[in-house]
Amino acid sequence: MTEADDPANKMTTAWKFPDAPNTACFTTTEVLNGAPVVHVFHDYEGDWQFHGASGATASSSVKIVSLAYMIGSDDLLAPLHDLPYGWRAQWHAGAGNWERFKDHPFPSFAEHGYYLEDAIWLAQYLTDIQPPPAEVREQLAIGSYVKLVFRFAAEDGARADGQCERMWVLVTGIDEEEGWYTGSIENTPQHPAARYGDLIAFHPLHVADLAPQQA
Repeated sequence: MTEADDPANKMTTAWKFPDAPNTACFTTTEVLNGAPVVHVFHDYEGDWQFHGASGATASSSVKIVSLAYMIGSDDLLAPLHDLPYGWRAQWHAGAGNWERFKDHPFPSFAEHGYYLEDAIWLAQYLTDIQPPPAEVREQLAIGSYVKLVFRFAAEDGARADGQCERMWVLVTGIDEEEGWYTGSIENTPQHPAARYGDLIAFHPLHVADLAPQQA
């Protein structure tokens, strides 16, 4: 394939994905041979997967290409630029659009009236958010207090002042297999969608701060 044939060089619309065009993503031989993409996964760790109707995932069929390559090869993928982490999308041929499904246990605006911000992402823009190192966030003990950032707005909604609250959460459970936690809100929220004592699930990526351990 020549550079001129590379789908990444044929995109005619502005790049809207928050991930860089050269982000590595997973697809299959089936898709690269021309099968349409009907299943898209945006894993909670940020990885993208693009699969055809068969869903073939044998190790011999898995291929790694750039995100720009995939988007440039199929115009129907462009609307998925705002697919949140931990969500998947399935092409609905009859309706001619993508149906989206939450693929994780964490709060979402549609279900709870708020969601949890990715603290690692926020730290790029807010100097007063400095999350602990990954090895600390991934090894929290029950009884620890962590600070999470709650956003009381739609995941893809325009940002405005007053949408977010930073609150302490007490770690009450650990899902070691999946790598996330459960906890209870230890502040009284200003927004009515959440309450003191509410139980939530959260990921190490949500941890914006860790309270010092009491002696």
